[in-house]
Amino acid sequence: MVTERALLLFFFFFSVHFLKADFLPPGCQYNKECVVELPGSFCADGTSSYYAVLPQKNTNSIVFFLEPGGACWSKETCNFSHVLSLTRKEHRNKWGKKRGIFNLADAKNPFRNFSIVSIPYCTGDTFLGNNEINYGTDSSPHIVKHHGYKNVLLTFDAVKSIHPNPDKVVLFGMSAGGMGVLGHVRNIDLFFPSAKKFALADAGTPFMPPHIFESAYAEVMDKWNVRETLPAVSYPETMHHLGDLLHYNTLHFPHIRYGLVQSYDDIVMTVFAKSVGSPSASSAVSNTMIDAAENYLGNESSNARVFFVENREHLHFDQPLSRTNSSGIQLTDWLLKMFSGDSSWNNVRPDLVGE
Repeated sequence: MVTERALLLFFFFFSVHFLKADFLPPGCQYNKECVVELPGSFCADGTSSYYAVLPQKNTNSIVFFLEPGGACWSKETCNFSHVLSLTRKEHRNKWGKKRGIFNLADAKNPFRNFSIVSIPYCTGDTFLGNNEINYGTDSSPHIVKHHGYKNVLLTFDAVKSIHPNPDKVVLFGMSAGGMGVLGHVRNIDLFFPSAKKFALADAGTPFMPPHIFESAYAEVMDKWNVRETLPAVSYPETMHHLGDLLHYNTLHFPHIRYGLVQSYDDIVMTVFAKSVGSPSASSAVSNTMIDAAENYLGNESSNARVFFVENREHLHFDQPLSRTNSSGIQLTDWLLKMFSGDSSWNNVRPDLVGE
């Protein structure tokens, strides 16, 4: 007869050795990037999408990587160089093959012992869109599926079905993907409630009026139908732009650490601000960053920090991590404090030096 003690021992063994097992999708191999088809996901031109995974052995931690690649919100911007791809492309292995955050042999890389899930960017909407729109005419249609938001949710759901209980989950994005991180902080909490969670953005500028013309900003948000993907809030909270979303995340998810790494004069984001429309495109990035840090994060927030750099570089995580310094602080040390839970993890803001 099976005793209660025997059952308890069985369930303990089951939870430790099955629920906490390594993340290895069917057909994939450890330490080799693998493409997994994702039914229901689409690129902007209607081609099917997927996610790619680099499973690592003996780890119960996962990074979700939102890839970079520009943005578009009209026939003109979707046809020309504002976005890298609006169609499915063959996945190119990155992790373990390149430098910076992709170099998993670097002892100071915070992701070196994580399995990596890469979400391709092919929707032109910074992973925030949920719309299908005709940028052409009835007689000459130009249909674009801005389905980036749903693609991320489908990926979370697919990974959860295989590996429901990771110990740690990091949501990481670069450029357009960095902006998308803001929209999915609440979703990693929804899909992985028991995990210790972090969110990190490289050049994820939280653009907002007045640094972008309000009418131009509203047009982009409407084309992507972002209003539908933003969280509902009650008075006195507001949800008009990415600054509000930033504040919402820090207020409602204090258990999730969020870090933003950004150059004051980021050349790519400056061009983006000019393309959308800004009263002062040359200073739109720095003005947005300072506004976000002071009025939407606030110095009192213990779960969100910024690492600002005085140069024009766009991305900092695709180069050796030890190369980036600001105000005498090395990016690798700042990241170590972020992910270790160190209470001395602070804002790095050269604009405040001397105040």
